[in-house]
This record gives sequence, structure tokens and C-alpha cells, in this order.
Amino acid sequence: MEENLLIVENVEKSFGSQKILDGVSFKLNKGDVKVIVGPSGTGKSTLLRCINLLNPPDKGKIYLQNTEITSLPHSKIPSIRQKIGMVFQHFALFNHLSAIDNVALGLIKVKKMNKTDAYNKALRELKRVGLDQHKDKYPAQLSGGQKQRVGIARALAMDPLLILFDEPTSALDPELIGEVLQVMQDLAKDGMTMICVTHEMGFAKSVANEVIFMEKGKIVEQGPPLKLFTEATHPRTREFLSKISELYGESEKK
Repeated sequence: MEENLLIVENVEKSFGSQKILDGVSFKLNKGDVKVIVGPSGTGKSTLLRCINLLNPPDKGKIYLQNTEITSLPHSKIPSIRQKIGMVFQHFALFNHLSAIDNVALGLIKVKKMNKTDAYNKALRELKRVGLDQHKDKYPAQLSGGQKQRVGIARALAMDPLLILFDEPTSALDPELIGEVLQVMQDLAKDGMTMICVTHEMGFAKSVANEVIFMEKGKIVEQGPPLKLFTEATHPRTREFLSKISELYGESEKK
């Protein structure tokens, strides 16, 4: 039996009087790639932020490697975040730092690695995403796709157990989307465990082992991509996936 790397159990989250997540549960095994889709404002990004405790849930439990992380004291949260990488929609890079400085920062500040080792590792991770030749450039000198790949390298540098991708291509020009998806596809082939909030349906079909459709803070339906795209049981799932496939197409590299 496969061991669950992550268990999300009845998670609820509200902001003020608005309930954003309403009893979300799922499990993630090592090496899984789950893609979460659904209308805007349905809680997908909030779910990711609950998982890495940027916005701890109001109710419910989250387990990482059989340890409940939702009840840990605040002082333990940074050590959990080391294990759960996060790639943000709008890159979240430090503009005053070069690409390699952005990647090395967490290794030095959080992992307390000496600078030589930190920069060597940062360079390896930039090479992994095809950016070692751009290591000394600042974010303003990089394209959106390059910035997002620096963000991925920064997450990889911490050697996380899993990486959360929050709409990593939605802020990119269409011609730059492919380079980011290619890196994500390569990571999946290498066995990286990932949860991706994305509208890239070609990526979902070719890489995900499960697609989760969310609406109004709940999981409406989940299952293997082929089943959801061709035999979804819920009418809303069929309607949404049909519209999103039409809108975004499936032109990504397979």
C-alpha cells in the first residue's frame, strides 16, 4: 500500500463572513501530480496557501508524512515550509537580487548553508531549469517565463517533499508558457510530487495522475484526467472542462 505523503482532511477556511473552503479532503502519494481546476474565486489558491500554512485553515487537519502540521506551534511552521515548495503566479522574486541570489537566499537564511555550498546548489538548480547562463541577471532583465523558472529553481533548491504551483503560467505571454510547462513536465518525469492549480488542460492530460474540479469551496469531482475529460459524472465538471479546453486550447507540448 502506498504511503500518503499529504492528507488534507475536511479543511475549511473563511475570510470574514465568506466561506472560501468548505470541507475539502484529498490524499497525495509520493510522485503524484494533482491538477486542481475550477472557476475563479472557488478557493483553489487558498487551498494551496492552507497546505503550506501561509493561511492556516480554520477547521480540518493537514498531515505531512503522517505528522499533523495544522496543530504545530508557530515556531515549527518555517521547518514545514522548507518541505513544501511554493511557486507563485506573480513570481514573488526579490527585484534587488540577481537570479542566483534569489535562489541562494533561502539556503543561506533558512537552511543555514555556507555561502559557497549555497551558491553551488543555486547554480545547479538554475541549470536544471535552463537558466545558468542568466544567473547574474536581475528580475527586470528577465522575461516572465525566465522569472517563473527562477521561482521554480528557488523552490527546488530547498529539496522539498512536494511543490505547490499556483497558476504558474497565468501571468505569462502565450509564447512563454511552453518553457515553464516543459520544466514542470520534466520535474514530473523525475518523480517530483506536485499540486498544480492551472488552466493548462494539455498539461493536465499528459502529466497529472488526478484532476480535481472545485467549485464554491468544495471538491465537486475528482479522478484520472481521461475519465474526467471524457466521462465526468457531474454536469458542472463537464461544462467547465469543455469551456476551459475551448478557451485555453491544448497547444502545450506533450
